[in-house]
Amino acid sequence: MTPPPATIDPALRAEAARAPRRWYTHGWNRPLAWELILGITPRLPRFVLAPLHHVTTIICFSAMVSERRAVRRNLRRVTGLTGRANLAMAYRVFFNFGRFLLAYAGLRDLDARRFREKLIDVEPIERILQQVLDDGRGAIIMTMHLGHWDLGLKLMAGHQVPVHVVMRHEDGVEVTRYADEARAMPNLKVHQSGNSPLLAVELMTALRRGELVAVQADRAVGAGSATMAIEFFGAPADLPTGPAQLAMATGAPVVPIFVLFDRKDRYRLVTLPPMRFDRAPRGEQSETALRAAMRTLAAGMETVVSRYPDQWFNFYDIWPDGRGGDHA
Repeated sequence: MTPPPATIDPALRAEAARAPRRWYTHGWNRPLAWELILGITPRLPRFVLAPLHHVTTIICFSAMVSERRAVRRNLRRVTGLTGRANLAMAYRVFFNFGRFLLAYAGLRDLDARRFREKLIDVEPIERILQQVLDDGRGAIIMTMHLGHWDLGLKLMAGHQVPVHVVMRHEDGVEVTRYADEARAMPNLKVHQSGNSPLLAVELMTALRRGELVAVQADRAVGAGSATMAIEFFGAPADLPTGPAQLAMATGAPVVPIFVLFDRKDRYRLVTLPPMRFDRAPRGEQSETALRAAMRTLAAGMETVVSRYPDQWFNFYDIWPDGRGGDHA
């Protein structure tokens, strides 16, 4: 059950807008951890891998105190769960994040055809993607830190058009190269947000050529990023405005697509209807139009997170001042 919406304090909204959240990182994200995940776990038999996964989850769940508390506060707001039920779901978040990391071990050698065989409900999403591409305006693929976003790139590869991915790394090159190698594919270009003032122009040009742009819409990426405090599960949260601004500037539809973990090594594809926004008017009405578009995107994200809260991987407080929930 989701807590009832709260009246948003204008002062709190202003505070949230002034203090975008830092891109999350932690001290366990080291080359050695990636070497263990990608180098050793693929060689282990399944009967060893399953209990090892739980043991590792228990260790992380116990040791990462601040992350565990933040996850529990976020889940409190999203689900309304408290006490043991909240604790159990928080454990599932950590367990599923382990599945997310382990999936990289097979991602490097998984071609689009074999990946498609692991997908549930793939045909409707492929039809939606092809329809929006046929319109010639490209498409903005909206993802979140939900399920396994990098696996979704394999699905886009089947449409034979360039795919532009916008992300941000604060970890060292020796860490990020593991994920970069795993997601590498033809026609994929990764753009680091904040590295170039011309990034928005480059992405708009790509959309006008009918190409795909993939962005994550649930996390602000630190100081200097364009954000807006929007009601999200009943309280203001900083959300990036990039997807909405791109859609309003180019006429490209926003297509929310998520790759969720299902049973064993299967994945369930979830999508929402394409969202289209009118070009933003000039002057004071511009912010009003942008805020309306942002509310639409936030409502869509609420729909999916409500269904899969234990696959939403944010290990810090999404809401200002820990307003995820007063008590976990």
